[in-house]
Amino acid sequence: MNRYQNPDIFEHLAMSYALGTLQGKARLRFEKLQQQHLYLRAVTNAYQQQFSPLLVLLPAEKPSAKVWDNISKELKLDQQAKVSRSSWLANLKNYLPWSVAAFASIAASVMTVLLLNINSQPAAYMAMLKSPVQQDKMMVAMVSHDTMEISFDMPAGALPADKGMVPTVWCIPKDKNLPLIRMGTLAQGGDHRMPIDRKMWKDMANVSEFAISMERMDEPASLVPKGKVMFSGELAAL
Repeated sequence: MNRYQNPDIFEHLAMSYALGTLQGKARLRFEKLQQQHLYLRAVTNAYQQQFSPLLVLLPAEKPSAKVWDNISKELKLDQQAKVSRSSWLANLKNYLPWSVAAFASIAASVMTVLLLNINSQPAAYMAMLKSPVQQDKMMVAMVSHDTMEISFDMPAGALPADKGMVPTVWCIPKDKNLPLIRMGTLAQGGDHRMPIDRKMWKDMANVSEFAISMERMDEPASLVPKGKVMFSGELAAL
């Protein structure tokens, strides 16, 4: 199993990236992974949106003298311009009310409260789909508002290559009295993307689980899975 499909790993990395505490080669490596996996980009973007109100919660803090010394050296200001340099740095200090270090430390302390109290619409939904048949297989389903589609990130061989069967996606409502929603089918060997409309996006708030079953191609579309359910998992808002 890809370790970056484990939410205990990628959610921690996404939080650190959004806060700015993921640095150096680790940050560059995570940026490359975001280019490869849609669900990593969606999770990171969701955390960035959630953390943005932190900026107004941060108190003013005077950066250390070392910070300003480094700025002076970087700008290569000579001793003859000391007066103008001091004036420029003073203005810059007033412009920057907080430092990166202050942001990281304070964000860590208020992150939980912020996540519990922000009343914003989700940017995406995600489901970690596990297989009752193949215990070592797992896929990620991502519902994105920006692209208005459902994408599936799955390992090779996750779905059986049976020409007589077709992978069919189902949404299971939170209200068990409501019927299942047959979303459509996935093409074997395709890019595993499924477009949705605005109504379906709104309906995602009432969906509890995703499931994928293998249905016969030579039979009429049914309202419930008739074939074996290969993957299922709970849907969560990001």
